[in-house]
Amino acid sequence: MAKRCRFVFNRKAFSQQVLKNETLRSRMRDAAEAAVEDDRCMVRDHDGKNRSGVAIICPAPVEKAHGTLEDTLGRMRV
Repeated sequence: MAKRCRFVFNRKAFSQQVLKNETLRSRMRDAAEAAVEDDRCMVRDHDGKNRSGVAIICPAPVEKAHGTLEDTLGRMRV
C-alpha cells in the first residue's frame, strides 16, 4: 500500500509565480480569443485578489441553443 504524501507550498510565492503570473494569463487570453468563434461571446481578464485568469462570457440563451461555451472550451489549447 502506498504511503501518504504531504506537500507544503510557500503560499505567497505560489500565488505570485503561478496564480498571478502575467505570462500564463496572456497565454490563456490568446488561447481563449483564438477559440471563441461566436461574435456574441466575449473574453475578458479577471484579476482577483488571490488569482488571475480569463473569463469567457456568453449569453445564456445562446449557450442553451448552440452550446457555444462548451465548444469554445473544447477548442482551447494553452
